[in-house]
Amino acid sequence: MPLISGRTRVLKMNWLDGTDFGVYGLCPAPYLKDWDGTEAAPVWPEHVAKIVLPDHGDVLALGGQAMPVAYLDRTRTFVRWCCCDDDAGLEDAVERAMDSDEWKDAFEITLGGRYVLLDSGVHGADVGEADAIVVDVPHGHYQVQSLFIHPSMGEFFLERLVAI
Repeated sequence: MPLISGRTRVLKMNWLDGTDFGVYGLCPAPYLKDWDGTEAAPVWPEHVAKIVLPDHGDVLALGGQAMPVAYLDRTRTFVRWCCCDDDAGLEDAVERAMDSDEWKDAFEITLGGRYVLLDSGVHGADVGEADAIVVDVPHGHYQVQSLFIHPSMGEFFLERLVAI
């Protein structure tokens, strides 16, 4: 396990631990072998962005910093680790944040099906099971919203998909 501040990080959730490029891409599973690692390059400085893949539709990109990321299916929320030693109690903190009125609208996006969350700078053909998180999203139109939370265990960036 990685060390943070001289202590072993305690992990409860399934985390994709860091990206060399600084951006994660939500790649449509059928496109994975064709993903060449440049698709999200134009959105690198963005915190969260949308790109369009010809013949594959919208793709979500999470960028800005090379932080570990997880996905909570129940709340359709991407969680990015900012500053903490463990994630104990994080799922409960995210659940509580769902009712916050501080969520910021980012953009609308159309998604649906099976996706692979990966380091966007990696060739899809090189992605192994430990290098990605499989994300299933019901077909629909979504509002992407962002929120920064700081529960007692640390600080996290959240991006959620809200069906519209």
